[in-house]
Amino acid sequence: MRIAIAGSGRLGWSLMAPLLESGHDVIAVLQDGRHTRGFMRRVVAAQSTTLASNTTMIGLAARNRIPVMWLDRLTDEALAPLRMIGPDLILVGGFGVIFKKIILALPKIGCANCHSSMLPKHRGPNPFAAIILQGDKQSGVTFHAMDEGIDTGNILAQYDYPVSDDDTTISIYNNACVLASEHVVEIMDRIERDGLHGTAQDHTAATYDKQIDRALAKIDWALPAIQIERIARVFKTASLARFRFHGRDILLSVIKADPTPVNAPPGTVLASGRWVRVATGAGFVDIVLAYKLRPVPWIWPTRWSRPRVGERLE
Repeated sequence: MRIAIAGSGRLGWSLMAPLLESGHDVIAVLQDGRHTRGFMRRVVAAQSTTLASNTTMIGLAARNRIPVMWLDRLTDEALAPLRMIGPDLILVGGFGVIFKKIILALPKIGCANCHSSMLPKHRGPNPFAAIILQGDKQSGVTFHAMDEGIDTGNILAQYDYPVSDDDTTISIYNNACVLASEHVVEIMDRIERDGLHGTAQDHTAATYDKQIDRALAKIDWALPAIQIERIARVFKTASLARFRFHGRDILLSVIKADPTPVNAPPGTVLASGRWVRVATGAGFVDIVLAYKLRPVPWIWPTRWSRPRVGERLE
């Protein structure tokens, strides 16, 4: 089967790499060109080819002499090169461009997407944070036929994995990539044999996750301890969750939550030894690892900046 792959990041690579070793023919790699134009496309291609030839989609494309096509508009003119090479299927994974009818109708068989959640739950661009914030105990990947909705098409197959209390957005994403890589060839084999026939989603059970609100990174001690711990895990691989102490931001890296009730207002320091224990809206958290940035970056608390029991954190 002649496949064009539209994707980005590790997920796109995880779909592409196994197919290059399969009986299928990867004939094009599609990239989101809305924010990468002109000279920058050559820069990205050069970096991918020389520095990450085995770990990026563009690098794999260069090594295997596969054309890279940048999509910034979905018009007849922009899609003409893709139409000329005649894909049987477009496979999507981690692609920011929403497909419209003009491209959905282009391949002979149709378009399929690999989404990093167990649809219909967690549709949209950022399922990973929502999986943690909602306390899900499992997640997975869904291969589905594409229509003009966002992650709404018929389900072809689903594969799940457990979510632990130590998972971060990155570990959840990586787990999804591993599953995608393990199963993509068998799904493509099935599509080649049977077409894009799947099971309709239960739209009444659907949820949609927008991009994470950065304001959530500011800790609200009135939240339950468990929710604060989840927020810290969501931001652990990004800019880190934070609170204020003596007028300065303190960045949270590792905390432990305990729902045991405490008799103190949220934000009150309950203990200040090896770990700093803080009251929350329901239970308490132990700050295991945190950092301050000013006046110099350093682990918090230090001997000379340790909070006192009874003091309030902002």
